[in-house]
Amino acid sequence: MTSKKETLTAGFLAIGNEILDGIVLETNCHWMETKLVAMGVDIRRLVSVRDEIEEIGRALQFVRDTCDIIITSGGLGPTHDDMTLKAIGKALGRDVVEDKKGLEIIKRQYEMLYEKGIVESSDLTDARRKMAQLPEGSVPLDNRVGGAPGVRIHDGNTAIFCLPGVPAELKFIFEDSIVPWIKENVVQKFYEQIVEFEMRDESVLAPAIDFVMKKIPAVYIKSLPKPYGTSRGIRVWVSARGPDDNKLRQYVNAAIAGLEKATGTRSKPAEE
Repeated sequence: MTSKKETLTAGFLAIGNEILDGIVLETNCHWMETKLVAMGVDIRRLVSVRDEIEEIGRALQFVRDTCDIIITSGGLGPTHDDMTLKAIGKALGRDVVEDKKGLEIIKRQYEMLYEKGIVESSDLTDARRKMAQLPEGSVPLDNRVGGAPGVRIHDGNTAIFCLPGVPAELKFIFEDSIVPWIKENVVQKFYEQIVEFEMRDESVLAPAIDFVMKKIPAVYIKSLPKPYGTSRGIRVWVSARGPDDNKLRQYVNAAIAGLEKATGTRSKPAEE
């Protein structure tokens, strides 16, 4: 991408048999969603797939249909079932080759892990070199927590980011490489508030939401009810996107005031 866009759309691929077999609870994508939405990125799709080359390729195409950015998590390690990059290379029609910079990151990391007594050797074994096998044209992303580098791949107008599945590694690469890239490529900002109205029936609140959204089209309002009888209040999420932080705050505050007037009920900040 050569110039900033008003907004970017993003999708996620959570890759791993352990996720779909119920062994591991997938939390990486939820964590990244909250970060991206706060930066004005519009999340469109989230898909979980097994460690299978054809499955990953089909999922990549499905997410790519509507997304400027694709972020994958998992499948970058040294074992036989870590095949994310091989699958993406095949889907994009690119050979997978050893990347010099990626290998340097791996070498540095295993020397550091060895010095800390975390691994027994710093040798560049075949299994470790496998993590430097990247689709041609890829940009390796630094990883100072674990061994496998992240990867950025540009294909047409799509940016694909591949991150390890280990949460600490994923979060480091996300903050170190993806956040700066997003800031360079998107103009739009995001602002939200979640408030609570002391009422039990969502059907009573619904007309007020429709009225305020028509009056202030810059905001999006979503009620977040709990099962009947479990709460005395209904949480309401009010958000807005645009280039001006101050105007977004004004829109959201005006929408909340409008809901209070329409319902005759004061709101309060929602509890976490």
